[in-house]
Amino acid sequence: MKFFTTVLAFLTFCSIAYAGERQPIATFDWAVSETLSMLDIGPLGVTQLETYNEWANNGLITYDAIDLGFGSMPNLELMSHLNPSLIIGGLTRPNEKLSHIAPTENISLFPITGDPWQAVQDFTLALAERLGRQEHAKRLILEYEQQLSRLSHKLSEEQAPLLIIQFRDDRHVWIYGGNSLLQGVLDQLGLTNAWNQPTNHVGVSVVSIDELPAIEGRLVVLKSPHYTDSIGDRLNRGGLWQALLRLRSSNTIYLPVNYWTLGGLPSAMRFAETLVETLDLVNEAPHLHTSNAFPAHDSGMDLSLSDLAGLAFHLLTEA
Repeated sequence: MKFFTTVLAFLTFCSIAYAGERQPIATFDWAVSETLSMLDIGPLGVTQLETYNEWANNGLITYDAIDLGFGSMPNLELMSHLNPSLIIGGLTRPNEKLSHIAPTENISLFPITGDPWQAVQDFTLALAERLGRQEHAKRLILEYEQQLSRLSHKLSEEQAPLLIIQFRDDRHVWIYGGNSLLQGVLDQLGLTNAWNQPTNHVGVSVVSIDELPAIEGRLVVLKSPHYTDSIGDRLNRGGLWQALLRLRSSNTIYLPVNYWTLGGLPSAMRFAETLVETLDLVNEAPHLHTSNAFPAHDSGMDLSLSDLAGLAFHLLTEA
C-alpha cells in the first residue's frame, strides 16, 4: 500500500509539474486555495478538491492540484510522500501529525469580527505577505474594488433589502448575515442585507422555512449543487415551499452558484457579478429568475459529489 501511494504521489506530481508556478503548499481551506490561485501560486495539494470544483464550476483554482482527501480526515500518508514545505489554513487546533509533515500556519478568513470587506482584504494581504506577493495582492484588490464600483452603477437606485438564503435541507435554510463574506459584497455594491440577527462563526443563521414569510426583504435563493440536484426536487414535489412563497410580498430570485460562499476574493467577485447580472435581468423582465421551480434532476450528475458539497458546508457552518 505504501508503495502504491508513493507511486501515485510521484506520477501525479509529474503530471502537474508544468501546470504553472507551483509552490509545495498543502491546504485544507478552500478560501486559501482560491486566493493562492488568484496570486498565481499553484498549491500542491487541496482537500476535497473535486467537491470544491462542483461548487465553483472548476474555474477558481486555476492550477491542477492533488486531492488530499476529506477535510477532517486528510490522506496523511499521501501528504507525507508529497513532502510539502508548508501547510496553511483550516487548522482550528494544533495537529501533531501534520506538524511532523511540514510547518503549519493558520491564515484564515473566519471568523469575521469587523467590517467583512476589510476582513477579506486583510486575509488576502496576510496570505500574500507570507508568500512574498504583497504588491500583486494590492493591485488585484484595487482592480476588484474598481470592478465592484462599476457593477454598483449598473443597479437601479431603488433596491429592496435582500434576504440571502441557502437550503440546508428541505425544511431549513442558512441565512447570510452581517459577518459573512457575502455581506462584504453587498456593502461594496450599496445593497442592504435584510438579516440582522445573530449568526455563527462563518456568518450564517439556521432558520426553519416556515419562518421566512415573516422576515422582511427580497428573497434570494442560492442554487448550490446540493439543492439543485436533490433538495429542489423535493421542494417541487411538496406544497409547503410554494405555499410559503405565496405569503411573501415580493418575488423570489434564484441565483446560480459558481463560487464558494465561504471563499475569498475570487468567490466574492463571482457572487457580485452573478448577483448584479441577475438583478439587472429581473428588473428588465420580472418573470426571469423568479420561478418557484428548481431545475429538474439531471440523472447524469454525480450524486456523491453533490452530497459531499452539502456535507462540507454543513460541517463548516456547524463547527
